[in-house]
Amino acid sequence: MRTETSRRLVAALLITAAIASGPMAGPALAQGSVPVPTASPNDPPAPPAGEGASVPAGDAKTSPETDPAAPPTDVPVPEARPTPPSEPVAETPPAPDAGPVPAPTPEPDAVPTPAPAPPSAGEGASEPAEAGTAPAGAEPSPQPAYVSPEKARTTAEPTAPETPPMEVTPAETVDAAAAVEDAMLCEADLEKRGAAFTVGETIAEGDCGVLRPVELTKLSSGVTISPGTKFLCRTALALDIWMSDSVEPAAKAELGGATVKAIAQASTYVCRARASESKISEHSRGSAIDIAALTLSDGRSLTVEAHAPGSADDRFSAAIRRGACGPFKTVLGPGTDSDHGTHLHLDIAARSNGSLYCR
Repeated sequence: MRTETSRRLVAALLITAAIASGPMAGPALAQGSVPVPTASPNDPPAPPAGEGASVPAGDAKTSPETDPAAPPTDVPVPEARPTPPSEPVAETPPAPDAGPVPAPTPEPDAVPTPAPAPPSAGEGASEPAEAGTAPAGAEPSPQPAYVSPEKARTTAEPTAPETPPMEVTPAETVDAAAAVEDAMLCEADLEKRGAAFTVGETIAEGDCGVLRPVELTKLSSGVTISPGTKFLCRTALALDIWMSDSVEPAAKAELGGATVKAIAQASTYVCRARASESKISEHSRGSAIDIAALTLSDGRSLTVEAHAPGSADDRFSAAIRRGACGPFKTVLGPGTDSDHGTHLHLDIAARSNGSLYCR
């Protein structure tokens, strides 16, 4: 009787637990996953049936023997499974202020794996390649086509083509370019003054030569010059200024109003050394002219020579000689030396510190 009552009680408890757990408990019951509760090990053993075990007075109404539907006291009643609350939707927390990002904490169990050791000598390991040496079997790296020598070459490369020798250095061409520009400016001034002249081809003869030689036939004062000249334009310009500003006024003052009609020149350009010297003459550069005589308007020819002291010719010769020391940088004539006793040597060669040489 008690056994049957216990079975019914257990079945009722199982059904009650299944209903309380909801629809999810059905499969568990079907699969027999809910264990049958057993007596707690701490509870005292129930007295055997029929031995006259006493029941407390307060529990007489709830004894299994008096109330068959009441559950036995030695079987624990399982609590009903609570319904899990629905999880609230998590709100996105505000982004914290930017700050230093903490370094990741290494895993405590992470153990660094040591790199495999290179094979030791004797195990087939190859010797390391020397610096700049390609490994055996590797393609050599390309090298520059031209490698600068440790010292600069002082002779032409064997494979270089030949060029004609340079007659004028680049620095000299700069000076030449400046000289050409100056010559053209001078020619413009000479033409403006009214002189008659032509410009010839530049002469170059070794150490001698004339840049744009001027062939002057008539000065701005109307004085003619013969034979034809070949000298620098600056020489021609100095001659024209000297004739207009010194010679013509001196002739009027010392020669009774006579004027100069023509100049007889003895030398302009000629490639030669100086008289009695080995140095090159200024005639070789077109910067000098030698005047041998002057033809006057009264028909006389006044040669360049020593004249009687105190005479009109002597005073005239002295005046024009002094007037030449300025337009020309060098003035030589009778009384200077034996080489200049019969002509006036006039040149425009530059001297140190801009000095002149008039004797």
